[in-house]
Amino acid sequence: MALNEYTSTIIDTDLLVVGGGTGGAPLAAKAAEAGLRVTIAEKSDLQRSGNIAHGVDSYGIFPHGISIEELLPMYYERMTKRNQGNGRNCNFNIDYRIFKEAWWGVTELERMGINMKWDDGDYYWVPHMIHGKGGLRLGLRVHWNDVKPKMAKMCAERGVQTLNRVMICDLLTDNGRVVGATGLNTRTGEFIIIKAKAVAIATGMFCRMFQPETPLIYKYQMRYHYNPASCSGDGWAAAYRAGAGLAHMDDASWALRIRDDINNSYGNFVNNDGYMAHQYYWNGQPASPYHSNTYLGNREAETMGLTPIYQSLENMPAEFQDQLEMNFLDERMVSLKLAADRGFNPRTHRYEMMSYKPLQMMMIHGLLVDENFTNPYMKGLYAVGDAAAGVGGAYGACTSGLLVGRDVDQYISSVGESSIDEGQVAASYDRVMGPASVKDGTMPMEFECAVRHIMEYYCGALKSEGKLTEGIKRLESLKREFLPQLMAPNPHYLMRAMEVRNILQLAELHLYGSYNRKETRGQFVRLDYPETDHSRDNYYTVNRMVDGEDVVEKVLVPDLNPEVVEALKQS
Repeated sequence: MALNEYTSTIIDTDLLVVGGGTGGAPLAAKAAEAGLRVTIAEKSDLQRSGNIAHGVDSYGIFPHGISIEELLPMYYERMTKRNQGNGRNCNFNIDYRIFKEAWWGVTELERMGINMKWDDGDYYWVPHMIHGKGGLRLGLRVHWNDVKPKMAKMCAERGVQTLNRVMICDLLTDNGRVVGATGLNTRTGEFIIIKAKAVAIATGMFCRMFQPETPLIYKYQMRYHYNPASCSGDGWAAAYRAGAGLAHMDDASWALRIRDDINNSYGNFVNNDGYMAHQYYWNGQPASPYHSNTYLGNREAETMGLTPIYQSLENMPAEFQDQLEMNFLDERMVSLKLAADRGFNPRTHRYEMMSYKPLQMMMIHGLLVDENFTNPYMKGLYAVGDAAAGVGGAYGACTSGLLVGRDVDQYISSVGESSIDEGQVAASYDRVMGPASVKDGTMPMEFECAVRHIMEYYCGALKSEGKLTEGIKRLESLKREFLPQLMAPNPHYLMRAMEVRNILQLAELHLYGSYNRKETRGQFVRLDYPETDHSRDNYYTVNRMVDGEDVVEKVLVPDLNPEVVEALKQS
């Protein structure tokens, strides 16, 4: 059967960028400057998509006032401390390259029309948690309440073809090489085929296999701190099904969050000029960092009857409070209105913190890449930003995107025309369009909420064999009985059905990975295996699909490249 039997829209491009957020938009714009035909497929709208959809106030870490060679060991120490000193869990050659090119990235963004300076016309440097309050000012604050419309304009001016409201469903491959993708127009329901010589995944982190941040009622089911309403792992799952490797799917991140996060964004709460909020037990006594900042510590505080734990800014000077309100202008101004409506004064009231809650997959999780942001299992496949294991933050997303955009033409010029396998297209079409023919079935959000509940309760922050075993039983039952009944009464629900398939697939990798991982380290806690398995030190856990079956591999995290080692010796 010819491809036009599935669709009347077949797009031919040099580079397909999946996701037009913090990493994808700069990547596309930079690649277009080299004369490439570039297409962005964005599930939302390029003007307000990605992790910085409504703005952001913090750009990232720089070797500001110190050399890269001095910064990298500090960063290395912080990351290995997160891993409880048990070796590397990510490729620090990636960090070295980002630090080395970060200032070039700033100048490129400025050249393309993105303002990096503060209102006074100068750069606004703040202490970063790596060095602490009163130390080196390694963090760059930005006033980015309108950055996404500017990035959309940046792409349009360079001739990037933007497919708004188009969700990429599956990658198309040919003998270990990515040659395009299938997509769905979430407004018209049209199935789309895109031929491409290279594909860059820039779909951000993965959040939606766990419950959202509070309040936990139905109308807030998409209320996540990061990347709200889009973080369903679409690029991760598509790459996994195509045979690309995903790193550390047996792990998950966690962080403290404000229980009333709808009224105050925790991302703004701690970053102003390096000041940290004070923490208190319920009885007003100061909370120790051990109790308040770790899973087990928070659990110990609960056992001692000291929870809830609160954070407070009431000790902060007025100028700090003024800066906090400026942060809200950049990220989520409506929070101040919501707080005022309920009589909550951000300057004087204390904020209740959540307890040991699993959240997003980020930083060490995502597509396995090297320092060139290429996947070792799939030629022509790149990943940037939070979709790439070892890359994080706005500075990492923008810089990695710009670097791929600058260099990708070298690969594209070396490959011939792509060949599309009609069998892959047919399988994707059936998977994507199937729910449209189901009547009186299961709505995607019902299914997704069930997945989230199972994962949160049985595979949450504190894991044990009994709960994981029950979680596997329940997830498999859900998959067997209700997945075939997913229905989609309109194109929007076709998108939701595809999202929940992705969420389920990635949740399975995490649940089974957690069951088979019998140790405790960093943020991974198995209460029945409290010791660390040192045979895992300095290794990635990599999941990839081979001939329809999940394959799990231990892959050695690369040592520092000789160039980096020599530079560190010279520092």
